[in-house]
Amino acid sequence: MKRRNIFLIIALVVLGGAAFGLKECFRGHTGVDGMDAVHAVDAPALLAEFMADDAAARAKYVGSAEQAIQVNGVIAAIEAGNDSIPANVRLETGDPMASVACEFAPADLPAAWKAGDRVSVKGICQGYTGDGMLPGDVVLQRCIEAEQ
Repeated sequence: MKRRNIFLIIALVVLGGAAFGLKECFRGHTGVDGMDAVHAVDAPALLAEFMADDAAARAKYVGSAEQAIQVNGVIAAIEAGNDSIPANVRLETGDPMASVACEFAPADLPAAWKAGDRVSVKGICQGYTGDGMLPGDVVLQRCIEAEQ
């Protein structure tokens, strides 16, 4: 009788652990729309901070825990996406070789947006792709339109 009880307890622990593991595995991302923006910044200032001190800007905007930031700027270009590829909205930074690249799910990209519009975007900052003297982009993922 004792052996049977021990086996049942072990089986329940294993099943509970497996259920928790599967739940975490398929949990998905928290929606950006439910997050408050930790920082609000203009696109040129965001790029300038990353170019001046990548480590400090990464600590501030990327952080150790996932956080949303709001970036305001003028649309330089919109690159359409599809079901498997996000749409990209590139915000002007004053540097023709660098931008703030905002990745949108195609369903979240406002249809009325066009190049030259002043917009506000909320997303998760992933960092800067530049390296040394080569300029790059500041990348925001899971973006949505934010109120200005």
